[in-house]
Amino acid sequence: MQNKVPTIKEIAKIANVSAMTVSRALNNNPRVREKTRKKIQTIAKQLGYRPNRIARSLVSKRSQLISLIVADIGNQYFSELARGIEDKARENGYNVIFCSTDNDSETLKTYVRLMMEVGVDGFILAAVRLKEPIVEELADQHFPVVLVNRELKEKKANSVVIDNHAGAYLVVEHLIKCGYEKIGIITGAFNLSTGIERYEGYRKALGDHGITFYEDFISQGPFTTEHGCKAATKMLSGKNRPEAIFAASDKIALGVMDAAGKLGLYIPEDLALVGFDDTEFSSNAKINLTTVSQKKYEMGALGVQILLDLINGQDHGSVNNIVLAPELIIRKSCGCQLPRNKRPINNTAIVTPDTRGNTVLR
Repeated sequence: MQNKVPTIKEIAKIANVSAMTVSRALNNNPRVREKTRKKIQTIAKQLGYRPNRIARSLVSKRSQLISLIVADIGNQYFSELARGIEDKARENGYNVIFCSTDNDSETLKTYVRLMMEVGVDGFILAAVRLKEPIVEELADQHFPVVLVNRELKEKKANSVVIDNHAGAYLVVEHLIKCGYEKIGIITGAFNLSTGIERYEGYRKALGDHGITFYEDFISQGPFTTEHGCKAATKMLSGKNRPEAIFAASDKIALGVMDAAGKLGLYIPEDLALVGFDDTEFSSNAKINLTTVSQKKYEMGALGVQILLDLINGQDHGSVNNIVLAPELIIRKSCGCQLPRNKRPINNTAIVTPDTRGNTVLR
């Protein structure tokens, strides 16, 4: 018995029950008496029994596998998002297969095709552009798919996102209330919902407060440290340079910090800086980045719940789009705590501490 994998029939023979009873007991079927179920499960454990996933999926028509495809698993944002997804999936008896596209649509298409061959029950996608034919195809075929942190332009698929427009508006308005008038933005590509929506929130905040919009203070590109550094170096090297920069992701903000350091500028004394994501490193004492919290864990867990509803046929006949409210996490990088001859923060704002000792503006 130690040299081969035990079968359900062998367990049934030892337990003196039918193979069907063993199968039901191993799946915690309530139709099996508790005493019998515990006896069978004990025998299975002693024999080292492991369920045959392929055989089980042929019977149940389910693989108990979901695929999570992200843009860049090296980005801490996606790592934190994945934690909420994996925890919720495991809680419901599912395993997650991770894939990373490096922001390439062809790679996304390849992974989707591959995962369909593997037989996953559904997809959670965090690597989608505004126009993504392979994802639209999945939605048109009513295959279970949920987008997190990204949306399609046509909004055909179910999604869970943060209100990117409101989050950007909130953080830029905070800079304006700190007294800054020359505010730049380094955002993601405009073919991503996150890139264009955060840019639009920035423009709206400037317009509503009568702040001048400078073409030289804008840069779009990948959500990377390299993009942040290159764009900030160019902005900060000109004669008319920004007093503050809104980095549309915390990773971009790290690049801005690198550029400022190389140019001999101090944050926030010479340059105010804000980010977006509230990744774990942003609260580091040497970084202290003012940023927008995305509720990544909650976003991932909600995405899994919607996906499981779809897998179980509970689509309610319509697309489900959940938009979470952003929170502004105020730390030192924005310069609002420095004594300066600039306008103060609006005293009517509701300011409360969060669990990590930061200030939260709601």
